[in-house]
Amino acid sequence: MAWTQLTKLGRGVGHSIAVATLALGASLAPATAQNLFEPVAKVNNEAVTAYERNQRMAFMTLLRAPGDVRELVMDQLINEKLQLAEAERLGVEPDPEAVRQGMEEFASRGNLSVEQFLEMIGQAGIAAETFRDFVTAGITWREVARELFLEKVTITESEIDRAYAEAEPTPGQKFLLTEIVLPASSAASLKASRMRAERLAQIQTADEFSDAAKRFSIAPTRLNNGERDWVDLQALPAPVQAAIRNVGEGATSRPVVLGEDGVAVYFVRDRETVRTTNVGTVIDYAAFFIPGGRSQAALAEAAEIRAEVQVCDDLYPIARGLPTEQLVREEIPSGAVPANYKAELDNMDPGEISTNLTTSSGSLVVLMLCNRRNDVPDSVSRTQVAESLRNQRIGALANDYLAELRANAVIEYYD
Repeated sequence: MAWTQLTKLGRGVGHSIAVATLALGASLAPATAQNLFEPVAKVNNEAVTAYERNQRMAFMTLLRAPGDVRELVMDQLINEKLQLAEAERLGVEPDPEAVRQGMEEFASRGNLSVEQFLEMIGQAGIAAETFRDFVTAGITWREVARELFLEKVTITESEIDRAYAEAEPTPGQKFLLTEIVLPASSAASLKASRMRAERLAQIQTADEFSDAAKRFSIAPTRLNNGERDWVDLQALPAPVQAAIRNVGEGATSRPVVLGEDGVAVYFVRDRETVRTTNVGTVIDYAAFFIPGGRSQAALAEAAEIRAEVQVCDDLYPIARGLPTEQLVREEIPSGAVPANYKAELDNMDPGEISTNLTTSSGSLVVLMLCNRRNDVPDSVSRTQVAESLRNQRIGALANDYLAELRANAVIEYYD
């Protein structure tokens, strides 16, 4: 789906709303003559009504969905009936807070709050429930997928290595934040913290917010007046990203529920857009030194090492008991690698060994490339890469499962 900058309530959005309103009106005409709540399709006896279809068509038109909107909408609604039926069978219910956060994240893509977004779609005759149902269906199916497939998905360290090596930094934002985290260990404390967080969100100065952090926050940063160092937006939890993405310097975010970790409010002391997309390379290599240069004995020892070693970590047992300087292992930017080593490493794949070099002191160098990766920001952690791979795998399994549900379903069309 294409997305427009919906904060600019000018010609572009006005046109979108007008188109959506016309689409809604046009699709309502025949249905009004019969009954908006008569089915236009049934999925295993679960009805898709004309009202659901017309509302979703108006919504997708507003979002400028490509292609045949009517066909797209019917496909979505049929899938959602199957997904929600499966959720009911498994006893999966979406967390209301997760739905709220999903709505906030979706609205924030257009630099809008949920309230602003609902007001905007309301101008096109689209009910708030249509938006909420759209988000709820996606979140519910995600939970169903995790329920069904999470324990079946295993991500290996080698898969993480490969994905991490291919990761690239992208233009983004960094924030200098002051935070207040309030307790939410029980329903009562969550309720009280929500109320306090709403009041704290009205604070307009850095000093006042820092004072409140010292008084109320349960986070370790309270010892530093609530202040955090620079942090990449992508390193923050998704609900926090949605809450601060459009908060300007010197302003306070809305409250964010972080599950059992608490209820948080953030003051943006500074923010910076990171525009560079230049990707450096980090080289992880090992060099094992064998006295004797290119003598037969040294070359024979190197051949034995080559036969025994599969990965760089295998060199450590071989070097045990030897002087520490006989084995060098470094992970450094490509430009910092010694020139003669770099010339060899540039032509090697991870796990390969070269014995083409000798040192100035006459030792044979057993040079091994351990890994080569893009110099990604600290915010791109192995944990994030692993979670991304896991979600991709679960998503693929869920898509296959949905296709199976659809193939076995009884689907009838009436309009």
